[in-house]
Amino acid sequence: MQPNPPTPHSATVDDKGVHVTTAAGKTRTYSGGEVINLTQVIDLAEGSATLCQSSTETCLDLADEAAKLAADCDELIADITAKGVGANLIGKCEVLKEQLDLQAAAAKDVHDKIQGGEEACRTASANAELRHGPIFRAVADSPLTRPAERDFYNARP
Repeated sequence: MQPNPPTPHSATVDDKGVHVTTAAGKTRTYSGGEVINLTQVIDLAEGSATLCQSSTETCLDLADEAAKLAADCDELIADITAKGVGANLIGKCEVLKEQLDLQAAAAKDVHDKIQGGEEACRTASANAELRHGPIFRAVADSPLTRPAERDFYNARP
């Protein structure tokens, strides 16, 4: 079941605060500090998504490196077998190759999970921006807003 898409809130500003009305008709008054906290939460979600993205790239690099080392182990096992060197050394190389294969699989699994987290963070950030954007716009457009605060909200994407 698909969740309802985010609906923008409407907002007005007066000397008592930012008055917000949701799509469901509920109203709430935010202080200036609470509105700034909303922007920080949105920015935090976007920052988390960026961190997840770099982490997924690192996981892919680790998985590739482990796969290359496992292939090197295969070659080493073949060379050792061809030279007739002791079975003990071959056994140790096989254990190392198995561990590298497990490491590559684990890195790929972590990559997939982090990628899901990245998508969730980006979706949460976009939904919150859509839902709360009119609040920021109302604050920026209000004649009661100080110039520095207006610049802060106008700088938002």
